[in-house]
Amino acid sequence: MRVDELEIARLMDHLRLRSASPHTVRAYRSELMALQGFLAGEELTPGLLRAYLAKQQSSGKARRSIARSLSAVKALARLRQRTGESVPEWLFSVRGPKLERRLPQFLSVEEMARLLSAPEDASPLGRRDRAIFELIYASGLRVSEAVGLDLQDVSLAGRELRVHGKGGRERIVPFGRSAERALRIYLGEARGLLARGGDALFLNRRGGRITQRSVRRILEAYEQAVGLPRRGPHSLRHSFATHLLEGGADLRAVQELLGHQSLSSTQIYTHVQAGRMRAVYRQAHPRA
Repeated sequence: MRVDELEIARLMDHLRLRSASPHTVRAYRSELMALQGFLAGEELTPGLLRAYLAKQQSSGKARRSIARSLSAVKALARLRQRTGESVPEWLFSVRGPKLERRLPQFLSVEEMARLLSAPEDASPLGRRDRAIFELIYASGLRVSEAVGLDLQDVSLAGRELRVHGKGGRERIVPFGRSAERALRIYLGEARGLLARGGDALFLNRRGGRITQRSVRRILEAYEQAVGLPRRGPHSLRHSFATHLLEGGADLRAVQELLGHQSLSSTQIYTHVQAGRMRAVYRQAHPRA
């Protein structure tokens, strides 16, 4: 199998049609372009692929990045397979490096309360920021899902959202009274002062849709202001899941709320709980 610019471009188009995230598209393209340079026009063979992966490892590349390189090559092969082209069967049996499962970072209930009860900023941007953070935590949204919301995706009366998740999958998720209040204030007092047309729910100071990068930067400032360690906006989603499970929520219900396709993705939060329970046990039990 050859890896050339035409094949790479075809895969990029396919990924975009499948609603893959821009980050995934960029990462796969970068990995395949690097492999193309290594092959220098030669056909991909088991020996060359092993040599390429070994070179990445020896250069200090992270295991997850090496695994992503292999995933990109396999995605290219699967696309060829779908279109009836020849595919080397040995490729699908190649295994990447074993990955350590990283536990998600989250805030405790007390830390979350501290973040969301920071002194209110009554400016239009301050109202927007509070609404974003309340909504991500209330509904367990990915940051990309929060910034992708349009006005018609929000039902204040029903306190629910229509969320456009990964792979083009939609789900309906609820939100609570605190998020409803923050949204009503933002929509009633702030959004109209930022709007220049368009349907995006959360706007930047120029009236366009706010970006994920901006949300991260804003949250970092909030975390610093209330004396919390910098964990980033995804920690709000992790906190949502962890706090639900601590409150007795069913794992499958949390899976649906998060929009996870596989239950195994949600089960990582049970490891978080187990770790915390062990810490409490060691601290509290006289014979621990």
